[in-house]
Amino acid sequence: MSGINKKIIYGIGIISILIIAVLFKWQSGNKYERQIKLQEDLVIEEIIKKVKEYSVTSGSSIEEDGIKYIFDLKKGTDLDLDLEDGDLQVREILKGDTKKIIYSDSKGDKKLILEINYFTPPKLAILIDDVGMNTKTTTYFKKIDRPLSFATIPYLPKTNQATKILKDEGFEVILHMPMEGSNEILNRRTKGLIKPSMTEKEIYDKFDGAIEDLGAVRGFNNHMGSRFTNDPEKMRSLLTYAKKKDMFFIDSNTNSKKEGYRVAKELDIPTYYTSYFIDNSHKKEDIIKAIKISVELAKEREKILVIGHYRKETAEAIYEMLDYIDNEGVELVSISEVLE
Repeated sequence: MSGINKKIIYGIGIISILIIAVLFKWQSGNKYERQIKLQEDLVIEEIIKKVKEYSVTSGSSIEEDGIKYIFDLKKGTDLDLDLEDGDLQVREILKGDTKKIIYSDSKGDKKLILEINYFTPPKLAILIDDVGMNTKTTTYFKKIDRPLSFATIPYLPKTNQATKILKDEGFEVILHMPMEGSNEILNRRTKGLIKPSMTEKEIYDKFDGAIEDLGAVRGFNNHMGSRFTNDPEKMRSLLTYAKKKDMFFIDSNTNSKKEGYRVAKELDIPTYYTSYFIDNSHKKEDIIKAIKISVELAKEREKILVIGHYRKETAEAIYEMLDYIDNEGVELVSISEVLE
C-alpha cells in the first residue's frame, strides 16, 4: 500500500473518530436537556395540579394563558406549593398584591408559571344581642362553625352560663351594656341601667358591676341606650373609663346618630357601628331575606356589621345561609375584624 493511501486511510479514521465524538456529545447533551425538560414538566405539573385542586375546593376560577395560569386568591391563604423541592429554580416575586412564580428553563430563560392576585373579600360581621335568658338557645348557634359574635346582658338568669358556653365554643362574646333608652317601661325593668342623670362614679360602678357579673370581655355595645348614647359628654366619660380597661366599643346605632361611634373615634378607641338588623321579623324566611340584603351591603361597602338576636329562628337562618354567603364571595368574620 502506497504512502498516499495510508495517509487517506489514516485521515478517514481520524475524521470518523471526531464524528463519533461529536455525535456522542450531541446525544449526551440532548439526553441531559431532555432530563432537564422532563424535570421542568414534572415540577410545573405538580404546581398546576395543586392550584387546580385549590380551585375546585374553593370555587375560584383560573384563567389559563398557555403555560401561565392566573387566578385570584384571598389574602392569608397558603397554597403550600413546595417550591423548594427539586432542582428546578423556581422563584416567587411579590409586588403589592400580586405574586408571580417564575422558573429558569434548561436554557436559562425565565418563564412565568403563575400569577396570583391577592384580594381581601368583603367582610360581614354578625353580632347576636340579648344573650342571657337561657342556655338552650346556645345549642342552635353552636351548629354554626364560623366566626360569630355575641353580646350578653348582665344580671339575667343564665348570663354567666350562656356566656361560658359560647366562649368555650370559640365565639367572641362582649358585654351588652344596659343604657337608658326612650321606653320608660323597659328602663324600669332593666337591671344595672346607666343613665345620663348619674354621676361619673355611679356610671363607673354600674359598668364595673356588669363586667363582674358577666366575666372578662374585650368589648361592649349598648343595650337600648337611645338617650344615653345621644349624650356626648356622658359617652365620653364612659368610653374614657372603658379605654383604661383596653375595651372596644360597638355602637348599636339605636338613635341613628352614631354619637357613641363618633366619640370613640375621637378617643382613639377601637370601634364600629351597626348598619342593619336582620331579625326585626321572627320569621325565618324574612331573616334569610335580610341576610341576603346584608351580603349585598357588605359587597358595596367592603365591610358591614349587622345585629341579630338570641333566637332559634335567627340561628337556623344563619346556618342555612352559610353556603350562600360563601358563594357570594363574602367572608363571615367576628366583630374584632371590622373595628376601626
